[in-house]
Amino acid sequence: GANGTYPTYNSYYIKHGQLVSFVIEVDLSTVTNFGTGQYKLQLPTMPLFGKNHFSGWAHPNITVPADDSNHIIFNVDTAGLTDVLDIHYLVLSPATPKPVIESQFSQNNPYTLTTNSRLYVNGTYISQ
Repeated sequence: GANGTYPTYNSYYIKHGQLVSFVIEVDLSTVTNFGTGQYKLQLPTMPLFGKNHFSGWAHPNITVPADDSNHIIFNVDTAGLTDVLDIHYLVLSPATPKPVIESQFSQNNPYTLTTNSRLYVNGTYISQ
């Protein structure tokens, strides 16, 4: 988010030709200022195509088992041809019949992240 301090990424990727598989773990114990605005991550290399979607989740409190701490499911995407990942969480639409839609993931929305929180994203894509 804006005016935040950057956390430690426990990130790994394998690149074979143009195929990239990656795993990102964000350790929020390293954050001293969570800032404001939508949380974002970065892919290890520039993708060949835009509009990528990956899955992920937040573990709000690692001192509690994930199944007991209301872990949050993400859709993580690129808005166009970029290596910047926008993080969204899934919500029900206010419309009827209430399809599942994305909402921007930020501090206090939908959950207050702390230094006991972790974020996880993984996926595979074609790089430039």
